[in-house]
Amino acid sequence: MSEFVHPASQAHERVMFNLALFHFLVPAVLFGTENLWLIFGLSLLGSVLMIASIARKAYSKKLKTELEQAHWQLAWHRCRLLLVSYLIAAALFGVSWAILQWQSDDSMRMIQLAIAGWFCLLPVSLVIIWLIIAETSALAQARKGIMPDKMKL
Repeated sequence: MSEFVHPASQAHERVMFNLALFHFLVPAVLFGTENLWLIFGLSLLGSVLMIASIARKAYSKKLKTELEQAHWQLAWHRCRLLLVSYLIAAALFGVSWAILQWQSDDSMRMIQLAIAGWFCLLPVSLVIIWLIIAETSALAQARKGIMPDKMKL
């Protein structure tokens, strides 16, 4: 049975694609490399570019309906939370790195930095979990042609 897919769902599909590709697939593929900056760098760059495309579309005047515009703006609003979580994680890692510079043993500093790094990713992980839940719900609403409650224009 083929169900009509509303164009408004494209916004949420793009957010879900961003999460799947740049937060799960790319890190999994690159996990075997020994260069952690490659894993974080490619994932972050790809995600930020995808979010920029969502922002551009959210403010585009070429959208056909208010429903499409509302769903793109909702997706952009939620992606801003992901960007904030990136900044929080980077700030936590920066503080951790600065504090651990006082550690005199280099090998111990690397171990502590690795552990701190995993804790610094906690804000991003929590936002990703929330986004998966929220965007799945919004995607279902968009496919049914339902206007988001908070985004009525």
